[in-house]
Amino acid sequence: MKRQVDGSKKGKRFPPRNKQGIGKVLVLDYYPQGKSLSRKSAEAFNPLAVVISINRLQFFDIILSRGKNVKAGQTIETSALKSDIFKINKIGFNELSDSAVDILPEIIKEIVILSESRFTNFLNHARPLTTQMHQLQLLPGIGNKRLWQIIEARRKTPFKNLNDFTERTGISDPIGLFSNRILQEIRGDEKYQLFIKKPK
Repeated sequence: MKRQVDGSKKGKRFPPRNKQGIGKVLVLDYYPQGKSLSRKSAEAFNPLAVVISINRLQFFDIILSRGKNVKAGQTIETSALKSDIFKINKIGFNELSDSAVDILPEIIKEIVILSESRFTNFLNHARPLTTQMHQLQLLPGIGNKRLWQIIEARRKTPFKNLNDFTERTGISDPIGLFSNRILQEIRGDEKYQLFIKKPK
């Protein structure tokens, strides 16, 4: 069966494909005319959003229906856009544009804020990796002294949120701690992955 091509006067469009359930995403970059160099595919001129999944912390290209506009920094719930999504492709960090890489640190901070309970849970349940290394020590700036501050504080009462963590340990900017670690994992600089699943 031949795939229908968008842009005809009858308003036809090619059928949706590869609509994985990637949940809520944040837009890193947007190409209103697409970004295909060959322009041979049917969807080549459709708008394309480069996004990061809030839950998976993975990157995707989302090909949208013509006339659908988004902007960098915007939060999108992909399940609510099903009728406007033609295709979703997983991509790697090295496929991001310079502008997407530039905005990424701020986007990661936003993800930490939006997923605060996830990171608070990590602080409450992080465990030793080896006899010499604890998961908490993989966060930038957490040495032995701060490690034991965290462990002693959570033994008394689990942390309620990131503000509670700061107030009870004296460790400022937990959002920065987590976002910097996530960026290190995204770039592939780390042996241990705390928040991003290693590609198979």
